[in-house]
This record gives sequence, C-alpha cells and structure tokens, in this order.
Amino acid sequence: MEKIVFYEDKDFQGRSYDCKGDSADLQSYIRRCNSLKVEGGWWVLYERNNYTGYQYVVGPGEYNIYHHWMGFNNCVRSCRIIKNAKGPHKLMLFDQPQFGGRSLELTENIKSAPEKGLRLEVQSCKILEGTWVFYEHPNFSGRQYLLEKGEYQHHTEWGALRATVGSIRRIIEQSDPDNAQ
Repeated sequence: MEKIVFYEDKDFQGRSYDCKGDSADLQSYIRRCNSLKVEGGWWVLYERNNYTGYQYVVGPGEYNIYHHWMGFNNCVRSCRIIKNAKGPHKLMLFDQPQFGGRSLELTENIKSAPEKGLRLEVQSCKILEGTWVFYEHPNFSGRQYLLEKGEYQHHTEWGALRATVGSIRRIIEQSDPDNAQ
C-alpha cells in the first residue's frame, strides 16, 4: 500500500497530512514540509504545484528533515507515486540530441559517471525498461530528474536546464542495498 506522511516541522512534529495517491496541490493540507515518512511505495515530490519545479525522489523510510531527501528548502507542493518500479531496468544514453552520437546501454546504477569513463553530458536517452533517476552530481547528489519508460529527445524533456548527469540510479521497489537512499 502506497502512503506518505508529510509533517510541517522537523522530527515528525507539527501538523501532518497522510497522502495515499497523487496530489497536484498539497498547499491546502500543509503550508511547508520539514520531515516525512514514506510508509509504502516510491514517490516523487515537487517544489511547485502541478508536478513542476525541483524533483525529489523518496523511497520507504523516515526523513526527519528536508536535507535528508536532498531538499533545497521545506517547500513541497505536489507529489505522485512512481509507477513501473518492478522488473528489469534498461536505458540507452546518447551524447547528442535526438538519439545521435555515441550511445551507451545501462542496466545497473552508476554512482559516478566520470569514474566509469562516461561523459557528464547526456543530451538524449531512451528508457527501455524500468524507472530511473538522473542526478546532477556523482554519488547520487544534486538536482534529481525522474525518467520513466519512454523517449527523451533532449535533456529539457526530462526537466533539466543542462545536460549534466553525474550519477544514475534505478528505482526498485524491493530492498536493494545498492539502491538505498
């Protein structure tokens, strides 16, 4: 059962809201979000209403302050459940827009793109199976971008201002130590 609980104050204090599905506008339930508990499923949180702004991907667990989900501030205005977190994972990365240039197929997490000999710029990609998160910096840090099955001809189609990808993680429902947040 998918469920996330938002708290206005850190350490699970203050006004709270139990959410069991996608919500385009959380503002009528909570003014801010300083901590949260994910009791089931994987979720993407958005800084703005209607699933826009910075994205934060969170899985089962407790986050007693927004820094623990790599939040830039206590502003969470919408959220949705991540689908397709089961089964195999495969993607193709391209160093040019519209699937041009050199390509690379991935099926596993990449903690540091530079250490794996990958260029930091990913101009386009195809998510063939599963759900993935691109991180701006190595070690799964920096801005996050959720990519679900489909084709992304340009980095702006997954919401990035720049084509910089420092690390990549699969979203997997079951417990996976290599996928831990």
